[in-house]
Amino acid sequence: MHDGGDERAAVHEHMSLRDRLEALTEHREPVFEPSDDPTLVAFSKLFAKSGLFALDASKTLRIDALSAMYDCETESRHEADAVPEKFVVIWTPVWSGDDPLTGFRTGRDSVLLGSTPTVAMPQDEQTAALLLLVTSTFVHLSASHEEPVPLIRGAIDADGGTYRFVTLDPAVNRARARATREPRRSAAQS
Repeated sequence: MHDGGDERAAVHEHMSLRDRLEALTEHREPVFEPSDDPTLVAFSKLFAKSGLFALDASKTLRIDALSAMYDCETESRHEADAVPEKFVVIWTPVWSGDDPLTGFRTGRDSVLLGSTPTVAMPQDEQTAALLLLVTSTFVHLSASHEEPVPLIRGAIDADGGTYRFVTLDPAVNRARARATREPRRSAAQS
């Protein structure tokens, strides 16, 4: 499990995926539309390589900050009944041309002392998922192993304070699942 520092510093309140989606839709059941959005496809590839049972990543714009700042969180499980591992950080936008990875940090911010220093991020699927979020209009990405193929979903910040809910197009998802299974079969037969 990653130690993202003091969890209270980066995320004001932990919310489950269902609670977060309900909050985004004002307690209406979200309607997911099929999508082949490049961010969703990239998240699907990342999840397929991870070996995890489930991976959720979220970013929330902190409204009480003096400048743009996002609370970011990942939750991962290696097995269906495992306790989720949480990782939390803060991300602030970086200058154009700078590596977005340098915007991640942990700790508390102070109006008098400024912001906390950047943190060395682990080079893993959780960091990669957060990078997908902070470089796109997605506010949430979620993946879990559902039969017969993984369920890959996301929430996109749309205009007017609304959200679009997308799920990886079943045709794209089935093709990815087949492509992942074929090399495994070939290796097992060798």
